[in-house]
Formats: sequence, C-alpha cells, structure tokens
Amino acid sequence: MKTFIFDPIDPSALQYAKEKLNVVTWTDKEIDNYSLAEAVIVRTFKMTKEVIDQMPNLKIIAKHGVGVDNIDLDYAKSKGIRVTNTPQANMHSVSELVIALALNCARKISLSQRIIEKGISKNSPVELAGFELQDKTLGLIGLGRIGSLVGHKLNAAFNMNVLVFDPYTTQSKCHEEGFTKYESLDDLLKESDIVSISVPLTKDTENLISARELSLMKKNAILINTARGKVINEQDLYHALQNGEIFGAALDVFAEEPISKDHPLLSCDNFIGTPHNGANTVDALIRMGTGAVDEIVRVMRNMKALSGIA
Repeated sequence: MKTFIFDPIDPSALQYAKEKLNVVTWTDKEIDNYSLAEAVIVRTFKMTKEVIDQMPNLKIIAKHGVGVDNIDLDYAKSKGIRVTNTPQANMHSVSELVIALALNCARKISLSQRIIEKGISKNSPVELAGFELQDKTLGLIGLGRIGSLVGHKLNAAFNMNVLVFDPYTTQSKCHEEGFTKYESLDDLLKESDIVSISVPLTKDTENLISARELSLMKKNAILINTARGKVINEQDLYHALQNGEIFGAALDVFAEEPISKDHPLLSCDNFIGTPHNGANTVDALIRMGTGAVDEIVRVMRNMKALSGIA
C-alpha cells in the first residue's frame, strides 16, 4: 500500500514501515504528489478537507500519537476513510512527565537552577521553599489511560489521595481503580493539591480552566496540563500565577505551538513550560511509529483496526 509519511518518525519505526509498506517519506520528492497516497501516517501534519480531497485513493489516516485534532474526522468519515491512532503507545511517557512536572513545581527545581546560575550567597534560600507530595490530594481531570496511570503512580509513590472528574466514567470504574469520583469540577478544584489535565480538546473542554476555575483552587495548588493547550485559558493562568492565586503551573501544551520565547507565562517564576514533549521518548516514538504501521497493514489485510477513531 502506497503510504505517505509526512512527519519524521523514529529510524527503527521507519525501517519497520519500509519492510511492511511501499513508503514515501517526508524527504522524497514524491511526497508532493498527494494523488498517489493510499495511506498516510501523520504526527502534526494537518489532514484538512482540502488535503483529503487531493487524495482520491486514500483508505486510512494513521495518527502517530493519540490526539487527532489535526485531522478532519467528520470529513474523513464521510469519505469512508479510516482514522486510527496509537492510544497506548505513549501513556507511560506522558504519565511520567506529569510526575516529573509535579515534582519540579513542588520543589521549584527549574527556578533553583536559574537562581544558582545567577549566583547565591547561602543555601536553602527561603524563596525556594517547596512542599512534599506525600499524603497530598491529586485531582485528575479525565480518567483515560494516562490519567489512570498518573493516579496509580502518584498514589503508589506518595500515598496521594486521588479524586476524579470525568463525566464519561462511572463511580464503579473509579471505585475499581481505588479513586474517588467527583460529579463537580468545582469541588475537585477546591480540594486538590495537584490538578492534572488529561482530556481531548472539544467544544466542551476548550477554556475548561479559566479565571473562575483558577480562583477555586488552593493557593498552594499546582496545575499541570499535558493534554491540549486550549483546555486552559492562558491569559487567565498568567494573571493567576502573577497574583499568587496558585502555587505554580506546568504546561507541556499551548494554544499556539511551538510556544514563542516571548510568551507571557515564561516570565513567571512559578511556571514551567515544556515543548509538547510528553510522548517524546525513544520508547514511545518507536511504539507510536510501529503501531501506526500495524494499523495500515490491518487495512491491507481487510482486518479491523485496533484503535479506530473513524
């Protein structure tokens, strides 16, 4: 199957693709001839209606990753084109980044580095006092694979009490996980010391966390987002951090990416930013690349996709 790979993927995953498929890569001149594509693998490349219309033979769009907001799902479905993703490939990488960001914020690690670089006259400066995660409360917004892993890992490591807000999960599911389901986002925000967001970007989740929600959080709370940037109103978050309404925040995702070096949030000492790096581990990159290839192979063999979105 003629497969166009529009974004760079891990070398070993690319070799795997070449063994299984007839591959055109992002460096080949043929990549501009969309009409030849029967399958595509995309990371950030946008599969818009206009692009899809230039691919009359397209049978599958295989997302290298989880989020599919760069793909016009409705239009693809209307054309009978399968859309798949790799939902389990990056879950450990992203969940581990959430934990790293929580520890970084709580112990002001990045700020400590910047202060040391400027020069210090004494150890343990008062402005670098942080707090422990032990026995604190974690609030999960979204209980998918990543949210669940974050909850279990932080509970196991630090005995954190885990609260969940997710309209699409059940009380029994949360009970099985050892978590407590909250029907109200407001109540979860009021009680949590760490809030971690793991939801897709939809009309219901855009600006889910804005000035009102930030005002409900504890002054010593940390907000972490590894999902999609527009779930948080960044201007409202900037004001909350500047005014000390919350202890800190860490974002791996932003409304506009890549983030500008002049973004106001980067001027806040109680803010940590990473460049959409959650899935950027060698382990996850291999799994996402080979997983996307495997979905195309299933289409070739008229098999059901393991992770069909549309």
